[in-house]
Amino acid sequence: MLVVTTPILEGKKILEYKGPVFNQVVRGTGFGRTLGAGFKQLSGGRSAGHEELVIETREMALQEMMAEAQRMGANAIIGLTMDYEMLTGDTLLMCKAFGTAVVVE
Repeated sequence: MLVVTTPILEGKKILEYKGPVFNQVVRGTGFGRTLGAGFKQLSGGRSAGHEELVIETREMALQEMMAEAQRMGANAIIGLTMDYEMLTGDTLLMCKAFGTAVVVE
């Protein structure tokens, strides 16, 4: 499935707008990641554990949103927007994704 952040697809014709698609994934940061990130924060380093969590969570949200668009009969998503938020004292990561499901030729 083609997924783009732009409102149009260069060189493609949008045949039908199926409607908005949304997804949100909430995952715990885990004690080990949080502890490791605390040490990294002190030294100014990067937190590989948290970076991995962000990547995995983003991929989950995107895959689930594409599945929803496919169930609607779409073969593309335009206007993809993703946002992240930490919840409950930085113990949960939420990734929100939304866009417009379309049929393109």
